[in-house]
This record gives sequence, structure tokens and C-alpha cells, in this order.
Amino acid sequence: MKKRHSPKPKAKKALKDKSHEKSVLKQELEMFNRIIDGMRNELSYVDLLKLTVTCVCKGLGYDRAGIFLVEPDGKSIARAIGVDARGKFEVGYTYKDPILDKKGFSIFSDLVFGYKKSFYTSNLLERFPELVGKVDKGVTCNANVPILVGKKRIIGVLAVDNLFTHRELTPQDISSLSNFAIQAGMAIETIRLHEQVRQLSVTDSLTQIYNRRYFEKFLADELDRSRRYKHPCGVLYLDLDHFKQVNDQFGHPVGDELLKNVAQILKKALRNIDVVARLGGDEFGVILPETPAQDVVLVAQRLLNTVEKARAPLAQLEACLHPVTFSIGVATFPDSADKPDDLVKMADKSLYEAKNAGRNQVGSFPRK
Repeated sequence: MKKRHSPKPKAKKALKDKSHEKSVLKQELEMFNRIIDGMRNELSYVDLLKLTVTCVCKGLGYDRAGIFLVEPDGKSIARAIGVDARGKFEVGYTYKDPILDKKGFSIFSDLVFGYKKSFYTSNLLERFPELVGKVDKGVTCNANVPILVGKKRIIGVLAVDNLFTHRELTPQDISSLSNFAIQAGMAIETIRLHEQVRQLSVTDSLTQIYNRRYFEKFLADELDRSRRYKHPCGVLYLDLDHFKQVNDQFGHPVGDELLKNVAQILKKALRNIDVVARLGGDEFGVILPETPAQDVVLVAQRLLNTVEKARAPLAQLEACLHPVTFSIGVATFPDSADKPDDLVKMADKSLYEAKNAGRNQVGSFPRK
């Protein structure tokens, strides 16, 4: 009987490499499927970025990951999302580096402009002592690969490190990371385009604030939330006084400039959580989350005073001392109504009371 020989070391290594390659391909496929599912479920841009770095960390075995995207001017690159030393997401363009189409200017520049296909090191601070104090102490095993869209367009850099485990990187790691960066690029570009289209669909083209469609959807969602947590929610209806006279006397271009000017005044005068929208013509709507009845009236009066004190946006209006004033209607959930349509009707009723009473004032507060 022939003696069975064990595989030679080279054969063993080949089998091990093949097994590892299959495992990595499986992980890449699973990550890609998770991102596709996220896009199908219409994840927000930020949530998609979070999913991407989570997939990189858990799927490919890195301690941390960050996505850096090229700014529109092409002169700098900024971090869109990262993970801090405690494993928490850090979202926002707070970290920014200049980039230049010059070989050797920086790692990010070399990757973005195609001078390098990838970069990795098992001791970042030893290789680049100038980074001491600028990056996390002890960062080793760092890698960066370009985020590609199509075959040539690079929109950013996917960066990873093993700050905690110090697991050293291999060429196979970089190959897998580069493959995943291509999938990530497709997802990021798709969600960006989706966000742009969505933003256009809910933005008033003239004033660049929200339109009626967004106002109605946000109000319905906000009332659901307010009802669930028993919180108040205010609504204002605003109408420019004598706007028709502006169009008739000075022409529609002047009227358009007035609407754009007033929209920005309202936006600046309100909180970030408040929603201001152009509902049509010279009519605006404002949603005030977490705002009780007495404060809604105060906000309306403050807006009235702010608009009245603002300088007219154009010389024609200022020269003839044409006043820019509003009439404002008010209503709140749950004092005025419980349903979105009913709340809007109450605010509209209050608005017409203000107009009939002489304009440039806040209408009476309606109750059920």
C-alpha cells in the first residue's frame, strides 16, 4: 500500500491563499449587497456613508475607516465620515486637506490625481514622522485607496487603519479594499444624484427655500411625531401686503427680487429646526416644531418686525419708500386643530383676519 504524502509547504500556502481569496470575495459580495439594499430602501446620504464604513470595518476586518471626498473646486479633500478612537461615527466636513496635481505633494493628492494606485504601511508614524501630533498616537497599519467612479474619475479616498489590533496589512488586503472602493464610489455617486434630484423636487426654484410639497409632507410627519410625544407644533401663514402693486408698478423682475429677499430674511430669522416654504405667489408657510401657542404668537410678531425693519431689496422700492410688510396667520397643534389640513385652515383663517383688519399684523389665535 502506497504511503500517502502530506501536501508540500508551497501547495499548502496556495490552498490557504485560495481559501482566503474565496472568503474575501464572499465578504465583498455581502457588503455590496448590503449597500444595494440600503439604496433600495432610500437610505439618506449620511446613513449610506455610515453603512459603507461599517461594511469596511466589519466585512474586511479593519478597526476604523473614513471616507474623504474631493471638494467641488477640486483644490481640497474633506472627510465626509469617519470613526473616532471610541468607535463612534464622526460626520461632517470638519477635516480638510489641500490637494494639488503635483506628484509627491501628499498621499491624498497622489491618489486623487492618479500618481499612486494605493498606499499602505505597517507603521505610519515611523514612515512619516511629520505626522506625529497630527494623527492619533500609535496609528499603525494604515491604508488609503482611491474611490473610483467609472474607470478614471476619482471622487475621493477610502482610508482605513488598525489603531487597536495593529493587524499588519498585506497586498491582498489592499486589493480587496480597492475593489470595495469601486463599489462604494458607485453607491456614493448614485445617492448624491438621488439627493440632488430629491432636493430639486422639494425646493422652490425662485427663492431656493422649500416648496408646498415639502411643507405639506413635513407638517404631516411632524404632527405624527408631536402626537406621539405629546409635544406642541406651530404653523404660520404669511402673505406679503400689496404685492400685486409691486408687480404692477415696478414689474415682475422687481417682484421676484422682493420674494427672494424676503425668503432669506425669514430663513435667517428662524431656528435650524424650523421649516420655511414658499407656498405659491407671495404666500409663505412656516412650521415651528416644539413651539407652544404663546411662543408661536411671539415668533410671528418678531418676524413681522424683522421684515418691516429690513431695507427694501431694490433701489426702485426704496426710492418710493414702498414698505415691505406681512400679514401673518397663526395656529398650533393641539390647541387649534389635530390634523394637518385642519391646522392649515386655521392658520389661513387667522391670516385673512389680519388682512381684513388692516394688514401688517398678526391674526387672532384660533382655538378648537
